[in-house]
Amino acid sequence: MLSYFVNYGVNLNIPGNSAKKWRIPFALQMLPGVLLLVGIVFQNESPRWLVEKNRHEEARSALARVRSKSQEDPSVVQELDEIIEDFMGHEKMSLRAQLKAVCESKRMFYQCSMAVILMFWQQWTGTNSINYYSPQIFASIGLKGTSAGLFATGIYGVVKVVLTSLGLMFMTEQVGRKWSLIVGALGQAFAMFYIGVNGYVNPPNANAALTGSSIFAIVCVYLFVTFYSFGWGPIPFVLSSECSPNHVRSLVMACALMTQWLFNFVIAKLTPIMLASITNGTFLLFGSCCIAMGLYAVFCVPETKNVPLESIHLLFEGDSIVKSATKDTLARYRRAEGLKNASNVGHDEDEFAKSKGYNVRVEDANRSSHAGQD
Repeated sequence: MLSYFVNYGVNLNIPGNSAKKWRIPFALQMLPGVLLLVGIVFQNESPRWLVEKNRHEEARSALARVRSKSQEDPSVVQELDEIIEDFMGHEKMSLRAQLKAVCESKRMFYQCSMAVILMFWQQWTGTNSINYYSPQIFASIGLKGTSAGLFATGIYGVVKVVLTSLGLMFMTEQVGRKWSLIVGALGQAFAMFYIGVNGYVNPPNANAALTGSSIFAIVCVYLFVTFYSFGWGPIPFVLSSECSPNHVRSLVMACALMTQWLFNFVIAKLTPIMLASITNGTFLLFGSCCIAMGLYAVFCVPETKNVPLESIHLLFEGDSIVKSATKDTLARYRRAEGLKNASNVGHDEDEFAKSKGYNVRVEDANRSSHAGQD
């Protein structure tokens, strides 16, 4: 958000083509990195990662710190036992073993590939086209002047940050992941279609003032980021981390983020080419992609709201995962409430461990996790 206003301020106060115009924004980008590096020192390790590395006592301490409870609290002990049970037989799996595990069954492949597909669709919303080329996009709509475009881009950044924060606090859990994606996709599609169609019907005139339709097209840019900020902005990250099985989470999240950055690059390279060649068709393309990702959310994404992490895998079981995911769209057929207090965790993972020759009992793991308390 601040970077947009840095660019606006630099353009406003540094005349000509001085090297300071790129050196100052470039240097200021290092400050968040320094703050992040310092903050990592005080960051708590993931209890699940510690369990994966067989560091159970450290996992107990980390989990108690996250929950703000003592290590002997019954809820902390129970949650740690469930995490250990879920990881049984999967500790310190090699990359090759993780790749094999991902393709072990239809359920596992679907569950793991969903994170990659969500990140793919996230980039095809067109959000980074606006992030990177918003001054040119505002100019194509009819907003005149470089400074005006940069200032409008700064306001776009403010709206995005504020609404993403509000969406994560008040909508992700209340509305649910699935409907956040569906409503977000529909809102994004409307905004993109209007901008594209208006560009063909009422092309901007450099010598004329903004018309009402052009003003609403500018509003639609902000309308787009409003829907993006509580839907396809944060939710793919939430679902990717929730739905990735513990024992292959590092591999799945790596593939998901690799996909996100790959298509971030693709969109960044394609946008100026599309704006120059198909002009307003760029927005129609992104609007069509938004409709496609909305359909994907309806038919292929399960609702994970209120489902414990150790029970998420149950949402991907059954003869027809797509049919079950589609039913989750309607509250009366949603499976999440039935799994809210599910105690059946790790049974599929136990079968996997046995098939690989691991002969480890849950009781033994629990006993080892309590070692040192006696």
